[in-house]
Amino acid sequence: MKRKALLFMAAITIVTMFAGCSNTKEDNTEQNSNTGNHTESSAESKDQNNVQNSGANGNNNTEQNDEAGLGYKMGLGVISRMKRATNAGETDGSAEVDTVIAAVTVDDNDRIVGCTLDMIQHVIPVSGTGEISTPAQTEYLTKKEIGDDYGMKKASEIGKEWYEQAQAFEQYAIGKTTAEINGIDTDDHGYIQDEELNSSVSISITDFQAAITKAVENAY
Repeated sequence: MKRKALLFMAAITIVTMFAGCSNTKEDNTEQNSNTGNHTESSAESKDQNNVQNSGANGNNNTEQNDEAGLGYKMGLGVISRMKRATNAGETDGSAEVDTVIAAVTVDDNDRIVGCTLDMIQHVIPVSGTGEISTPAQTEYLTKKEIGDDYGMKKASEIGKEWYEQAQAFEQYAIGKTTAEINGIDTDDHGYIQDEELNSSVSISITDFQAAITKAVENAY
């Protein structure tokens, strides 16, 4: 009898333990569910804040871009011409192609706010037997890359190298439209007639004018 009583008490204890475990599991599940809901709410709130901040930052960036002038347009213009050619006969001949490159930045009124000019002079010698001595894949440096080695300063009436004169014209172009650039008084060969501007730019500007005009037209 005593043994039966002990077995009955043990059974009650085990049942009680399982019931407690079950309740604890349900409580934990509910707590986890509540925690999940709280996490989702926090995530939604964070997303809303991000959207609001993104919108605010977007508006601020647009205003800053406008104030900083980042709406300016940029364009590139290239003019390439056969300048001269000499047939081979008793002496060797040659062909020369000059390529002028202009890169500009313009404002909403197409007025130049930045200008860079450079030039590549391709000279290809041809022998009396029709042979071209320039190897294929030959790279031609620009006149700005050649720099003082180009040797214009010695022959220049104003004592300035080619790149120095190009830089002077770049500065002159700032603040002007293509109409003003093309309206510079020159002779039939493109040499400037204005004494003040001619004191810093004595080279022909015909291709400068054409390249800048094309660059502004291409600006976007």
